[in-house]
Amino acid sequence: MLVTAPLLECRGIGKRYSGVTALEGVDFVLFAGEVHGLVGSNGAGKSTLMKILAGALPDFEGEVLLDGRPVNLSSPQAALGHGIAMVYQELSGIGPLSVAENLFLGRQPTAWGGRVDWGAMRRRAREYLAELDIHIDVDRRLDRYPLGIRQMIEVARGIHSGARVLILDEPTSALSLPETQRLFALIRRLRERGVAIVFISHFLEDVLEICDRVTVLRNGRRVATKGRGELDKQEVIRMMLGRDGALEEAAYSDRVRLPPRSTSPFVLRAVNLSLAGTLAEASLEVAPGECLGLYGFAGSGHREVVHLLAGALTPTGGQITLDGQPLQPGNIHQAVRRGVVMVTGDRARGLFLRGELYKNITLPHLRRAVGEWLTAGRELPVARAVLERVGCQPPEPRRLAGQLSGGNQQKVVLARWLLGPIRVLLLDEPTRGMDVAAKAEVMRWVDDRKRQGAAVVLASAEPELLLAHADRILVFRRGRIAKQWTDAWVDKAALMHWA
Repeated sequence: MLVTAPLLECRGIGKRYSGVTALEGVDFVLFAGEVHGLVGSNGAGKSTLMKILAGALPDFEGEVLLDGRPVNLSSPQAALGHGIAMVYQELSGIGPLSVAENLFLGRQPTAWGGRVDWGAMRRRAREYLAELDIHIDVDRRLDRYPLGIRQMIEVARGIHSGARVLILDEPTSALSLPETQRLFALIRRLRERGVAIVFISHFLEDVLEICDRVTVLRNGRRVATKGRGELDKQEVIRMMLGRDGALEEAAYSDRVRLPPRSTSPFVLRAVNLSLAGTLAEASLEVAPGECLGLYGFAGSGHREVVHLLAGALTPTGGQITLDGQPLQPGNIHQAVRRGVVMVTGDRARGLFLRGELYKNITLPHLRRAVGEWLTAGRELPVARAVLERVGCQPPEPRRLAGQLSGGNQQKVVLARWLLGPIRVLLLDEPTRGMDVAAKAEVMRWVDDRKRQGAAVVLASAEPELLLAHADRILVFRRGRIAKQWTDAWVDKAALMHWA
């Protein structure tokens, strides 16, 4: 990176919400041809700072300079006009539209008479995705693809907007290791062309691998900005937490010994579970008080297993039983009534972001939680109690779900299930996009449910998460179970080898 005058500079940035300080006096400098990491615990102010740069929060203190001149970032369109584009953690694509339409949303190529040139749009969409080594049907609806593919499409959309400054908010959170490396290769090519990239991530290994410099935020303030060579993972964690992060870090051991297999009768069993084009004859079972880990890269089928077990997807073959009795395929309401609940890392789908927290929490359990007569007065104390139990900050039930950080949104999802019975807890990337402290809080809640007798199925692309919490681990590869570990030593390298 050639260090010259800054391309972009933030001076004394401040932002407050109803008297609560989100940012205070933050300075941030970005150079052309730099990949700059931005890290901090949930609620530290990372996303707030970047939303200001992206024009999504025009009311702020301080000033932003581009090429040494103050700029007015009054809207996302204004920011794009200055060459600043942001790819958000919570996906913003329009599901019913095709992949090509999403890639060119608002900037469709036109033919004679101003009509959309559909042929050119499809052709260019295929070319854009090919640069990320993604070869999919661009005419297919976006919501027909899994989360990992939708994330890659969002990244491609930002990259090909012509941005001089590209902000990536948790871009690898839903990607497999090979997909992450393809993205990193593209980021390096963009860096060579002079594009400035802000890389927000809770995957500290990713930050230390791809970023030239790293800025740490804590409680809305900038703690430090250092070059990659001046930092290691433990030092970053200490700066993020403001204390020794050894306890959180210790949970992510490289090599662990899994316990002997449970001798308790299985509560949930799947036999020859299949989903056309995705999963082939997967059989598994889980006992009360046991955590079964499912590992694989994006598209391996491990995450689809969770959705099939929850009734969110309908299998094309196989049977699922709970306590020896069949679960109706594709019936998520029956599954919830019988105590089979799912928590997904796709919080935009799991929550009504424009609704108050108390409505999000009590909706699946209205009669059980508040009785026959539905009033806010009955719902609010119930919601506040469970928000406090999961450590949501702030535990204010009237706050809109969309106003919370990603980690606190996930705690709201967890709080929802405290109001009903949990026989089987199904987790699909439950800590996606969270910092180490928030992950520890969420997984402590999961471990508590397990100790209380819930059977847990944890699907994740994070080897560390599975090694820290699973009693058994199944590795999926191309829609099949490739390997199982129980009562044995296992490490990240072994998991990745079989995936």
